[in-house]
Amino acid sequence: MKLSRRFSARALVIYFLIGIGIIGIVTFIYSNYLIQRIKKETETTSRLFAEFARGTSVDEEKERLLELFYEEVIQKIDFPVVLTDAEGNPYSAKNIKDKDLKAAVEKLDRVQTPIPMVIQHGSDSTLVGYVHWGLSPFTRSLQILPFVETIFLVAFLFLGFWGYLLYRKSEEEKIWNSLARETAHQLATPLSSLVGWLEAFKGKISPEIYEGIGEDTQRMKEVLEKFSRIGLPPRLVEKEPIETIKKSVVYIKRRAHKNITFTEEYGSLPPIKFDDVLLEWAVENILKNGLDAIGSKKGDITIRTMEQNGAIIEISDSGKGIKKSSEIFKPGFTTKKYGWGLGLVLTKRIIEEYHKGKLLLKETGAHGTTFQILIPKVEQ
Repeated sequence: MKLSRRFSARALVIYFLIGIGIIGIVTFIYSNYLIQRIKKETETTSRLFAEFARGTSVDEEKERLLELFYEEVIQKIDFPVVLTDAEGNPYSAKNIKDKDLKAAVEKLDRVQTPIPMVIQHGSDSTLVGYVHWGLSPFTRSLQILPFVETIFLVAFLFLGFWGYLLYRKSEEEKIWNSLARETAHQLATPLSSLVGWLEAFKGKISPEIYEGIGEDTQRMKEVLEKFSRIGLPPRLVEKEPIETIKKSVVYIKRRAHKNITFTEEYGSLPPIKFDDVLLEWAVENILKNGLDAIGSKKGDITIRTMEQNGAIIEISDSGKGIKKSSEIFKPGFTTKKYGWGLGLVLTKRIIEEYHKGKLLLKETGAHGTTFQILIPKVEQ
């Protein structure tokens, strides 16, 4: 029987987190159980030590057993022990490094409760002293075991989740690159035919129409080049970017309706490393989004440039704004009926991955939207 449903990526992540959480909790509880058990065994041995220390025997068999107990148990203990009399004066110790036995007793008592040594005389009893004990070095090291295990589990969880994100990003990269190159490949043939037909019509149509079709044909070639270069290293050149920005603005202005007013405020920019074709594409994508936000109504688009630790390109429109600003850089997000939701995603990738800059949504609302492109200046 085949499964009719598959885990979504989100469900898989949740399953992974819950599974690691359960494993971590069980491991932590079991480790604590082991530690408590060892501590109990240590306490039991200490009580036997107390029994031995206060015990007297006149029976030869009991004396032989006590000698055996002393040799096999008392002599082999690895935890610190101090014997004191009823007034708290130490008179014997084992596995104690401190020369001051009273100070050692205080340290032991802060961690473990001392065991009284009491001799029974029928219904009466006499307190003869105390056994002050602590944990062995091995047991103390075990106390940090749950925390070490937890750290390793958290590290495993982090690395696993990070690996999953890298894998997912890698798969998305492959899809993006394949889609872009396939698009360029499919459009190359009809574009070549269009160029041929355009040459055939040369001199048979008005120069204005011929020039307009030729310009759009050239633009289509540039678009194909852009798509074909997705996934390839950018061709970075160090220079001042104003002319490249103006070229994008001129192209969009020619295709905007007459109710759109363009304001251009070009402040000086430092030389930066950028790819002409890709930067043009990024600026055009933002300008097109501004035109789409304004629609057929009257509106304004403002392009500003300024220098601040690099080149800043600021593009504002007077459109309707973006409602879901937190999702605009995710693939598939679009406010257009037939949009693919790829424009801002590609723009962000061009600016941040290829040019090591930043694409920011500075502000948005009913008054319009402003994007900023920041590209760092070349370090001397």
